[in-house]
Amino acid sequence: MRHQTLSLCVVALALAAGPARAADEKTDDESILKKAGVATDDAGLLRFFRQQSPDEEHVLSLIKKLGDDSFEVREKASADLVGLGPAAAHFLRDAIKSGDAEVRVRAADCLTKIGGGPSVGVLATAARLLARRKPDGAAEVLLTFAAVASGEPGAEDVAAALPALAVRDGKPEPVLVKALEDKSASRRGAAAGALARAGARDTLPALRKLLRDPDPSVRLRTALALLLPLKEKEAVPVLIDLLADLPRSQHGPIEDVLERLAEDKAPDGLAADDEAARKQYRDAWVEWWKKHGEATDLARLTAERKFLGRTMVVLLNAGRVVDMDADGKTRFQIDGLEYPLDVQRLPGDRVLVAENKNSAAGGRVTERDRKGNILWEKRIDDALMAQRLPNGNTFIATRSQVIEVDRDGRAVFTHNRGTGGFIMRARKLDNGEIALVVSLDNAAVQSEFVRLDVSGRQIAHFPVEVRTWGGRIDVLPNGRVLAPLKDRNKVVEYDGAGKIVWEAEFPEPVAAVRLPNGHTILTSFQDKRAVEVDGTGKSVWEYKAEERLTRAWRR
Repeated sequence: MRHQTLSLCVVALALAAGPARAADEKTDDESILKKAGVATDDAGLLRFFRQQSPDEEHVLSLIKKLGDDSFEVREKASADLVGLGPAAAHFLRDAIKSGDAEVRVRAADCLTKIGGGPSVGVLATAARLLARRKPDGAAEVLLTFAAVASGEPGAEDVAAALPALAVRDGKPEPVLVKALEDKSASRRGAAAGALARAGARDTLPALRKLLRDPDPSVRLRTALALLLPLKEKEAVPVLIDLLADLPRSQHGPIEDVLERLAEDKAPDGLAADDEAARKQYRDAWVEWWKKHGEATDLARLTAERKFLGRTMVVLLNAGRVVDMDADGKTRFQIDGLEYPLDVQRLPGDRVLVAENKNSAAGGRVTERDRKGNILWEKRIDDALMAQRLPNGNTFIATRSQVIEVDRDGRAVFTHNRGTGGFIMRARKLDNGEIALVVSLDNAAVQSEFVRLDVSGRQIAHFPVEVRTWGGRIDVLPNGRVLAPLKDRNKVVEYDGAGKIVWEAEFPEPVAAVRLPNGHTILTSFQDKRAVEVDGTGKSVWEYKAEERLTRAWRR
């Protein structure tokens, strides 16, 4: 998050434009849903979510019948499950793990016949529109979907709309309050998250009780939500304890919060994903909390991140990522990467790497710990960039497509470029839109910046002169675009319409990133160096490498 200062004049203009923006959002959302065949009136939206949320007991009963002694019963159960469509997919995926071979085979066959359901973008758009309108029954249908589809693509996006429905006429939504005591852990967790994020202080006693819930997922959702915006300090030790209870794959949101609070005093990342290592990691954070908890200000969670001066660089030809402290001393390095074109630092000293040329499969995206051990992998040819999203999914770009995959590697969104030019760089924005730089077969315009909405529809584009491939394009919170123009020996900042608003000279830049302090870090194509420049283009920091350096980030 970057801090931005607005004058009273700008604030007034923003407020005046509010209704127009809301009208535009409504029109865009309705257009996306109509294109997907979803009715956009209130009744249609409610019906859409009810169709995606079958009765859990009924589905589980059908799955049990997949292993019945009677062939006719098994056949009918299979047909009924296929008839439920994508709404049954979550339960069928669990059934594939059954100890009954017949259940496993039939569940897999049902999944094949069902195919895919509504895209994550469609689900999120429908939920957003429903939450904006607030018709009677909206909280119930969104809560039910978020609980039934827990862990499935789109469930978290739908749950994110619930806080807008959590308080009605100044009072907590009764459906959500009742759900705090539901037998379903998914319903308890979704309801707690919505009420806490909506600031429903009347429900604080019930929410605090859920910090001791027997289900760790409920404790996690409740603790995270209680920290923002209610700033309940007792939620921090709960998150720390969960580091020992949950696998490393679920540590990301916890570590993000803890590292924001600890800043430069954070313990080293998890050494391994076993019970002993997780307990040791938990204990290290317990010690940090004992020493610093009383003085820790929870306002750090919403403030601009403190600039620590730490740097991560990618040495392309060496296949190496190096992370350094403020004094330039190596904290850790990862070797053995095959043509890494993009790296993202993750909480807990983990990194996400897009390896463009892997000898085994042509390309892959890997999540690694500080020792280089692979914790997660997605094989994909020609990987240009990879971005871990707040919902835990991973956004990946290749020359021909962008794809978002869940933790199991399943695609939840795909956009194929087709005849629209090859993708050179990409990034998914906080609002769900996608930013691309694409190469064109046009002699007059060789590359352009393209912006897509959540459904993949092009909504903006303008010419740029980017000539290098791989990594991300930096889109600033105000919508401006930062582009390295290697052949022009400069970095340029464009506004949303493609007008140049700032530029700085720099020899053959291949990457440009705006830092939290307002400066810009650049890497040079041939100079083997990274340079931080201020607003005037003056160098204020430099790192020189012995190998070709193509990407750099500072924090």
